[in-house]
This record gives sequence, structure tokens and C-alpha cells, in this order.
Amino acid sequence: MTTAFTNAKTRLAIIVAVGGIGKSALTDEWLQHIAQENYYGKTHVFGWSFYSQGSHNTFTNSQPFFSAFFDFLNKHRPKDDLIAIPKDEIEKARVLATCLQQQPCLLVLDGLEPLQYAQNLSAMNGELQDSALKEFIACFRRTAGKSFVLLSSRQALVELKKWQPEHYLSLDLQTLPHQEGAELLQSLGVTGKAAERQAISHDLNGHALSLVLFGHLLTEHHDGDPRYAKELDRFPLYESGTEGDFSNSDAEKDSRHALRVLDYYDSLQDAASRCFLQLLGLFDRPMNAAEKAFLIANAKHAEPLRALTDSVWKKLEQRLENCGLLLGKKGCVSRLEWDTHPIIRSYFGQKFKENYQEEFRQAHYVLFDFYQKLPEKEFPDTLDEMLPLYRAVVHGCLAEEYKKAREDVYLKRILREKEAYSTNTLNAYNQDLIALSAFFPQGWNQPVSMGLTEANQEWLLAEASFCLMSLGRLTDALDLRKTDLESAKKREQWSSATSSAINLSDLLLFLGKLNASKAVAEDAITFAFKSANKLNQRAAYVQFATVLHCLGELEIAKQNFVQAEHLEQEAYQQPCFLNSTLGARFCALLLDTANNQDFEEIYARGENGINIFILEEKKHSLSTALDYLTLARIYQIVQNIQEAKEKFDLAIAEIREAKKIEFTPLFYLYRADFYLTQNQLDPALADLNSAYEIIERCGMKLYLVDYLLIHGRYSLATADLATAVSHYDEAKELIEETGYHLRDAELDLFAAQICQYTHQDLHTQNADFYLQKAKNRIEDIGQWGLMPRWEHVAQANS
Repeated sequence: MTTAFTNAKTRLAIIVAVGGIGKSALTDEWLQHIAQENYYGKTHVFGWSFYSQGSHNTFTNSQPFFSAFFDFLNKHRPKDDLIAIPKDEIEKARVLATCLQQQPCLLVLDGLEPLQYAQNLSAMNGELQDSALKEFIACFRRTAGKSFVLLSSRQALVELKKWQPEHYLSLDLQTLPHQEGAELLQSLGVTGKAAERQAISHDLNGHALSLVLFGHLLTEHHDGDPRYAKELDRFPLYESGTEGDFSNSDAEKDSRHALRVLDYYDSLQDAASRCFLQLLGLFDRPMNAAEKAFLIANAKHAEPLRALTDSVWKKLEQRLENCGLLLGKKGCVSRLEWDTHPIIRSYFGQKFKENYQEEFRQAHYVLFDFYQKLPEKEFPDTLDEMLPLYRAVVHGCLAEEYKKAREDVYLKRILREKEAYSTNTLNAYNQDLIALSAFFPQGWNQPVSMGLTEANQEWLLAEASFCLMSLGRLTDALDLRKTDLESAKKREQWSSATSSAINLSDLLLFLGKLNASKAVAEDAITFAFKSANKLNQRAAYVQFATVLHCLGELEIAKQNFVQAEHLEQEAYQQPCFLNSTLGARFCALLLDTANNQDFEEIYARGENGINIFILEEKKHSLSTALDYLTLARIYQIVQNIQEAKEKFDLAIAEIREAKKIEFTPLFYLYRADFYLTQNQLDPALADLNSAYEIIERCGMKLYLVDYLLIHGRYSLATADLATAVSHYDEAKELIEETGYHLRDAELDLFAAQICQYTHQDLHTQNADFYLQKAKNRIEDIGQWGLMPRWEHVAQANS
């Protein structure tokens, strides 16, 4: 590893191994080694562990790491040169990558697996599900510098496939050879012959943690005599997939050897030691002194610990340390926190839950109470101040107090009801998702029902889906959207069903599932009429029209937009345009079907939306961003370049403030197209890269087609003909897969341009063939807004 660390080309290493093999131990030993060389010139060294260590499936994210690392960096900078920490989580990742580019740092990130999709999920197959960390890894790959990142995980990091092999090192740790296992046991005080110790290693399959635990057990309880190893036969290996398999979530056979040893340990524990270890299993991180004191004073299960004197406490802790069940004090004179290995924590937490169900729930309720009271203010202002409330929600759910956790803490104090303070002000989508995950103990498909009405459950589904969408996790949000819709239909809540169907249709649209999106949008119209609400009907018609627009059915799409506008006028009993996002989507269709004389009306629609925004003094919104985009596209068409540039910039500023990630690529792509028409290649590429980062991270196949077509034209402008042809082939395949036939004519125009640049046929056809095909398509569907580009390409061909 040191060789890679000192190699200027290698910028990242990852240690991959199942739990208990020794990833952290290897990392600690290596850090001690390079510390003797002053870390080879790295001026900042920072470590963080992500491992969700509890016995329950709490959700883990990267935001506490980003906050802690920025604080660490700022402590080492002058007060007039502090890093400005952005609120947006993706921006934090980009700023951090820039910081590592500017100064030589060693960053150690331990236990990434809670932030990765499980490898047995074929769709995602081990990818990072944490959007910010995924962005950081991507940015760090693209930015050269003198920093080094060391990762560890129980599974490989899929994102490294995009790295050049010379830029990273992957170390796959295996179980110990039995000779080394025997030596490890001997170092722990196990006596006897080498063959006896090797037999123990063989029985435990060389699993490092199992050997360490068993070595301590033999030394502590049997004077190191290896003959007592036969006692382990009383404790069988846990079967994978059984109810008692504590490592089932990791599917790690070797880790289950440690559970046998812990069964043995558990049989030897006194009541106080066992109780204390089980209390540690209530947490997903180390337990601090305040938490310990409150639990012991109030948890029924802590009764055996209340009478312990300080001297008895110290003996208990020392004994657990000697056994390897409790981590040491890390050089502190007095202990500040209590921690153990994740597998040990999980084991004792699960035993607590199984054997003392009522006490387990009551202990979590004690922590629920503790964290609710911890903030000084009833309504905390900052994310750091609000963190105890997020923990309260998790522990409240584990205490099965779902109603109180949702209403008294999450809804009232975190969201502040309709204000949505945590997301609108703090951009705390990840933290909200952590809290919400506690209501979904079996996964995102279905929230708990205990103490919650069906309407409450629908609300949780919609809230979780919103957070997932905001974080760019569109695929994850899909099942929640479907479940939410089915629940509303079952209850015959037709207004809710309309809204749910529109949201699901939109999500399917972005993912490039246009036919499915169309079917759901048609259902939305049905639900809207059942609701007998004209505004619901208006929104449903707009959604259906939007999907038809993308499918290339422009005339039918326009009819549905017009019908939606009539419904709006009937609802408000006055002449008016479709407003907000609905109106902007109508404008997008009108621009695609417009002749020159139509622009005045479209401009008036866009201006109307912006004026409403100004008059109502609203904050940044999606509709305003889309209205600015409408105006920018009009100015581009009429060749008012300065106004077009200004409006494009305003549109992108608005969409970034609005935090609507599912729409954001569209804005960068349109501005990139504008820059290309002005032959401004560098800003065009910058916008294309910005769009692609989001498209790739979120799996947006709809926008991927647009990206391929625009980046393909950029490739032609930079004489990268191979990329242009590749993009054409991929875009053609994607259009067929998604049904995004609005881009058929643009695809043919792109093919004609490739023929012009290469002076060769493309797939046996020449430029004239593709130009005629594009013209026929434009005329067939009435896509007159594309005629100026067709004329430009045709003129170049002549």
C-alpha cells in the first residue's frame, strides 16, 4: 500500500473484505507506519467510519462526514480564508474534491458498504446509493492533485470501473492462512502446540475477528489452554437465511464464525456485563457518557447496572476490553465513549431484541425521550442543532411509537408542518431520509401500519419518494410512487390518486419509460374526473400532453394542453393562460411546433409566469426557471444573443436554487445547445458535463438521448468523429428503447451532419437520405420549430 501511496499516479486505494477480516486493523497499522515518515508530506490526515453499527437497519449517509471534514479543514485555515460550505449536498462533494486538489491530504473512509446497494440487487449491483459520495468519487477522479483517499468496504466499489487502472489500487483481503492464525492465537496468550492452534484456526476458517475473540476467551477463562476449544462445538454455525442469522444482511459465511464464539462468550457473561453489551446494541454508533447515564437511570433493562460503584464499573470495562468485546479508551485518561466491533454490537443488540422484547422497546423509548429534550430550542435553526431530533425519530420508531415519532418530532419540529423547514431551508434531504427510513423497517415498498392511518402511510410514501427524487435516486423512488398510488386507489381518494399518478408518470418519463408513463397519465385523467375537481383534471391533461409531446404525437398533445387551459379558465372563471409548471410545459410544445409568427404569444406566456412570480414574491421555483428557459429559447431562435445568454443564465440560477434535480439536466442541455450555435465550445462542454453528471447519477434515459445528440454535435465541432458516430448509434438505440420519438428528426439531422463532416455514408446512407427523412418527419408531426436547423444543415450540404 505504501508503494501506491507514494506513487504520484495512484490517488486512491480500497481494501475489500468481508466483516471481521481485519480491514480496520490493517488500516490502523499502515497509518502508524506512514506516521513515522510524517505521512510522506500529506499536511492533513482525516479518518471517518460510515459503518452503521447497530443491530437494527438504520439508514446511513455521508452528510455527517462532509460536515466534520469541512470543520477539520477550516480549523487549519486562517479566519479570512475559511472554506465556504454550501448547503447543497452535491455541491459539498464538488467543493471537497476541489479542496483535495488544492492541498495534499490523506482521507480515510472506512466501511462504505451501508452507502452501497447490495451486490445481489441486479439493477444497481453494488453502486453507491449515496448521491453526494458518488459525486465526490466522480469529481476526485477528474481532478488531479496530491491527495490520496483510502477506502474500505465489504464489497467492491463499482464506480472505480471508470478509473484508469494506474490511478487506483484494490486490495482484496482474505482469511488468514492457518499458520498465521495459529501465530495470532499465540500472540493472544493461547498455549499448546502449533498444530492445536492451527486446528482452531481451521475450525474458524481463519476469520480474524473470530480468532481474536476466541483467543481472548481461551486466555481469559481457560488460561490459554487450547484443549477447551472443543467447547465451541456446543455452539453450531448459524445457517444463512435463518431467523437467527445475524449476518444475513451481509451474506458473509466467515462472519458467522464470530457469532459462534459470541454465543460461547454470552454463556460465560455475568448479568451486568451482558446487560451493558446489550445496551450498546441500541445504537448505530458509539455510546457517549450522557446517553449511558440516561439509559442506566431510566431503562428497565439497566437495573443490574444501577448499583455498580465506580471501581466495579472499571473492572467490568477492563474485563470486556481484555476479552475483545469493548474497544479501548484510545489514549484518554477517562473514557468518553463506549464502542465495540460492528459484528459484536449487532449480535448483542439482536439478542436483546429477541429475548427481552418489551425491555428493548422501552429502552428505545428512553432514548426517544432523551433526544427530544436535547435541543435547547423547540425548533432548532441549524442542521447540527436538529440532529438529536432525527435520532429521536429513529429511536421512537424502534420503540414502536410511530405516531409520536411522526407527529410530535418529524412533522412538528423537523418539517415545521407545511413550512418544510428541513428541506426548504436546510436542504437536509439525506437527514430527512434517515428519519423516514425508520418507518420502513422492511424496505421502501411499505411503511409500518402500527398506530398510523392509511392517510399517514400514504404521506410517508410521498415524503420518502420526494426525498429520494431530490437526491437523484429516481429508481428507488419508483416503487414508493407505485405503492402510494395503489393505496390512494384502494381508499378511493381520487384527488390523491390523481396527484400520485401524475408524480409516477413524471418519474417514469425521466427514466425513459415513456409508454408506461403514458398509461399512468391516462389513468390520472380517469382519477381526476372521479374527483370532480377541474384543477385536478387540468393537471392530468397537462401530464398526458407532456408525455405525448415526448412521444412525438404533437397534434394530440396540443389538443390536450388546450383542453387543460379551458379547464383552468373554467375553474377561475376568467380568461387566463395555463400557469406555473403546467404553462411552461405547454410553452415547450408551442416552441417545438411554432412558426415565426407564433413567438409573440409564447413570449407573453413566459413573461406572464415571471410576472406572477414577482408579484407574489415567491422564492425560487421550478416554474420561474422554466419560464426563463422559454424566453431564452425564443431569444435564441430570433438571434437576440445577448438576451438569450442572460435568460439562460437566469434559468439555470433559478433551477439550481429550486433544487429540482429531475429537471436540472434539461437546462444545462439547452444552454449547451445555445453555446454550440455560437461556436463557444468550452462553455458548451462545461454545460454538457454538468448535465451528464446528473443524468448518469440518476439514470435519466430521457435526457441521455438529448445529451448524446448535443454532445455528438460538439464532437463533430472538435473533429472527434468516432465519438460522434458512437453517440449516433447509442442515441438511435435509446430512442427505440424509450419511445422518445420527438428526437427522431434531430437524430436524422445529426446523421446528415456526420456524413457531411466525414464525406462518407453513415450505415450505407448519405446526407441527402437523412435530410429528406428528417424533413418528412418534421412535416408529418408538425415539428416546425426544427425547420431552421434543417435549413442550416441542408444549406451546408448543398
